[in-house]
Amino acid sequence: MIIHFAHANGVPAASYTPLFKELAPHQVIFKPKYGHDPRYPYTDNWTWLADELNAFVEANSNEPVVAVGHSLGAILSFIAACKRPDLYKGVLMLDPPLIWGSGSWVFKLAKLFGQSDRITPAGKSKFRRAHWPNREQAVEYFASKRLFQFAPECFEAFCDAALTSNEGNGTKLEFDVAVEVGIFRNVPDNLKHYKKPDNVPFKLIRADKSNASKAAFIDPFLKFFGIPGAVISGEHMYPLQQPGLAIELINQFLEEIERAN
Repeated sequence: MIIHFAHANGVPAASYTPLFKELAPHQVIFKPKYGHDPRYPYTDNWTWLADELNAFVEANSNEPVVAVGHSLGAILSFIAACKRPDLYKGVLMLDPPLIWGSGSWVFKLAKLFGQSDRITPAGKSKFRRAHWPNREQAVEYFASKRLFQFAPECFEAFCDAALTSNEGNGTKLEFDVAVEVGIFRNVPDNLKHYKKPDNVPFKLIRADKSNASKAAFIDPFLKFFGIPGAVISGEHMYPLQQPGLAIELINQFLEEIERAN
């Protein structure tokens, strides 16, 4: 099977390379970073970003793919499959930071009045450092942050994907912090308006200690769309903190799809 993997916000897709290598013989395709193509701006509710995902899948696979997404990528995969179900044979959502019910209305108002930084990671991300004198200092910077306490092989892959060094010009982030912040500020508040395709299996797996994927939002979302869900022991970044577990969960979903067919 062909897997399309969509990354978390601010975490380039190549950060997950240690997972991809263990998913053979399945082929993994991915766009290095979503939100940086001016043809697909990070507008409210991420509509264009989902279109960016669909355009990439359509251009890079000659058959329906299994969409696997983490965080931002999980929600984009959901929206993308709802818009173009013909491109997908399954969608696995890993710890999506979705908003539901009354929370959607609260967040809609927060966006309207420019207060989304108070309730999303945008408030912290806008201060993220983007340049260092050298790679060593950049690596030390991320190693000191709790969010980036990944498995060693994933942290190394993240640094390789997220940092670029130029002789004489130091080391800088490969992604645009303004894009990361803009994406956080525009988390969808309209998921209820999508129609889940009946012929595409979905599954959602959240972490019990996640600070982003909340049971109060996830459970009614699952019930509304009739999506099976599961809870694992871990945090929001569990695919990079526990890559072995993430590989197991992805393989289980692939097996479920194969059995269903």
